[in-house]
Amino acid sequence: MAFKRHRYQIEPRYDTPKFRRVLDNIARDESSIVASLKEDTTASVWRIEHQDQPIVVKRYNTQSLWHAIRRSFRQSRADNCRKMTTQFTHAGIVTAPNVAVIQEWIGPFKLRSWFICEFFPGKALTSYFDDQDLGLPRGTELQTLKKNVSGLFESLRKARLSHGDLKATNILLSGNQLCLIDLDAAHTHKNNNSFQRAHKKDQARFMKNWLPQADIYKMFEPLVTNSSP
Repeated sequence: MAFKRHRYQIEPRYDTPKFRRVLDNIARDESSIVASLKEDTTASVWRIEHQDQPIVVKRYNTQSLWHAIRRSFRQSRADNCRKMTTQFTHAGIVTAPNVAVIQEWIGPFKLRSWFICEFFPGKALTSYFDDQDLGLPRGTELQTLKKNVSGLFESLRKARLSHGDLKATNILLSGNQLCLIDLDAAHTHKNNNSFQRAHKKDQARFMKNWLPQADIYKMFEPLVTNSSP
């Protein structure tokens, strides 16, 4: 009979016996959840506390035996998050820092995987605009936001990186800092044609966030299109 086993990849600053016990509890589904952030058939996201520091845990669920077989020959989404977090950081794009990855196996097959990162204390970009009385911030705050959005797309273009799902809930704002999360569909492109296609999809998905708000859409449109490859 095959038994489940777990492989850990831990950032050195977190690799302690105490934190390995935390990972053991996560892998056994026994971690103490502070807040559930998302729950569906594909993924579960929650927040825990470790030494008074909030940490986000995202578990990628196995849908079926066939799903497990296919995933066994590919990099897991959790591993891709870990790799792309490093690449985005090197490109000057803020994202939640890596903490650890857990990969679950049974025999030769990959089952669930977990991506664990530090908690970024921001709010989704749409929520930020919802808090504005007139829809748009004013003065230097607005100019800084426009500059940061333009700089974000320029950084993606220069590094030939695509996010893959630029919905507003994956774009967090804290103070003047933008942070991209959920990098499981992110990719580094060596081929210019594939990058151009992916970059245009990122642009289109970002702009789709603002279709119900014409003033915000008009503000962002020239900033985004100016980053075209």
